[in-house]
Amino acid sequence: MKKPSQAKPDKSVSIILPTFRRPLGLKTALQSLERQNLAKMDHEVIVVDNDPEASAKTYVSKYAKKSDLNVKYYNDPNPGVANARNTALKAASGRYLVFLDDDQEALENWVQELLKTSQKYGAALVFGPTIAQINAHPKYQAYYQKFFSRFGEGLETGLIDAFFGCGNSLIDTDLCKLPSPPFDPDTNETGGEDDLLFTTLISQGAKIAWAKKAEAYEHVPEDRSSPQYIKKRSFAFGQSPTEQCAESTPRDNLGIVKWMSIGAAQYCIYRPMSILTKLTGHPSYINYLAKAYEGAGKVLWFGRFSPKLYGAAALKND
Repeated sequence: MKKPSQAKPDKSVSIILPTFRRPLGLKTALQSLERQNLAKMDHEVIVVDNDPEASAKTYVSKYAKKSDLNVKYYNDPNPGVANARNTALKAASGRYLVFLDDDQEALENWVQELLKTSQKYGAALVFGPTIAQINAHPKYQAYYQKFFSRFGEGLETGLIDAFFGCGNSLIDTDLCKLPSPPFDPDTNETGGEDDLLFTTLISQGAKIAWAKKAEAYEHVPEDRSSPQYIKKRSFAFGQSPTEQCAESTPRDNLGIVKWMSIGAAQYCIYRPMSILTKLTGHPSYINYLAKAYEGAGKVLWFGRFSPKLYGAAALKND
């Protein structure tokens, strides 16, 4: 793969940490970075506060003064994770971009494992396991644990064929060329910005790797541990494969028909099962509900049906 014309320093790391009105989560995420021995690296921690009121500024400024970490604060007042990450990437000076969300907690040697894996396998994209921590005690605890986790079942450290979400990931900017802007602002309220970026990078020939030991916790708030949220998230997940066919060049009409047909069958099978198991109180209800709404998403994949969970939509519901 052809390298960008201006490669960044070989060992420089920019940790991207967007935040939106999660003071406790932000505190946990920053404290977890203290355990990464970053002081021995050429590093920077870029915190982008996506709150129009810049609510994290005072805390991050105080934290930066007393911490050994090279913490930099930015405010992007336009809500949306794509906006926040784009602001961070504009400011980033590192060759390696490492992503941690403000509901995540990096475990020991997290950064080192992502870097080691990228360098060993020549991978432009690296992903690690995310282990959900359910703060509430909901009825469907086991399902929520699996739904919000990214275990990489059966995967060992090395090259893989599929990509995952942006939280707990690494991009080597010397092995790929980021589009401009890297994350599509049109996805600010619906999500999926990372899928679009990673699809673009893979089309360039970027290799993907799994770093089994690069573990992070994800702390799931109580309002997400609910059937209502699972319906919205599953619907959005379902939309993704059909959307990718629609947005490919040239447009993959056959793929659109295929995924819509699969989705219709999926909904017709699992929706009645979800209704029956809900009536009987069976714990499989939440699983069938998710599968049914994934199917619906594959069929109703186009714009106006996209659930708005983030950005300005989250600001209205806050």
